[in-house]
Formats: sequence, C-alpha cells, structure tokens
Amino acid sequence: MAEVALLTKDLSASSHKGVMSLFGEHFIKTGIFDRDLGKALSDAYDKRLIGDYGIGFILTEGEARDMLETAKNFVQRLKSYLKRWMEEKK
Repeated sequence: MAEVALLTKDLSASSHKGVMSLFGEHFIKTGIFDRDLGKALSDAYDKRLIGDYGIGFILTEGEARDMLETAKNFVQRLKSYLKRWMEEKK
C-alpha cells in the first residue's frame, strides 16, 4: 500500500527501506498522514525482519491481534487517501 501511495507522487523505491524513507518524507513529514502511520510501517518492517530472521522469537496472540488491527488501520487509511486521489484526478 505504501508503494502504491508513492506512485501517486511518481515515486518508487527499490527496497523496503527506500519505501519507508520516501513514505516518511513525502507523506508523514508533509502532514498527509499522522506520524503514527509512519511508525506503524516502520514497526511492521522491524517485526517482519525479526519474524524472518530472529531465532526463538515468539509472538503472543494479543500481540498478533494488535499487529493485525494496526495493519487493517494502515490499509484503510491508505485506501481512503487513494480514493480521494483518484476522485481528484477525474
């Protein structure tokens, strides 16, 4: 979703870190989205790395539910932004 949002500004990145950096610069720092959304993206990336490469990492059910809610919120907010962006392009 972050990559799609970047495309609305003719931006793209070749890495996850690049996507996060551009998203922060063009959407968080400019006030299009609140800082909590940038933090959610960064936290999701960190947890993904731990999940992929961490040894002995255990996630509780509560943590998983919280992460799922955060992800749903992230997607919903970006969907709303993209819908507004598409309406403006008509």
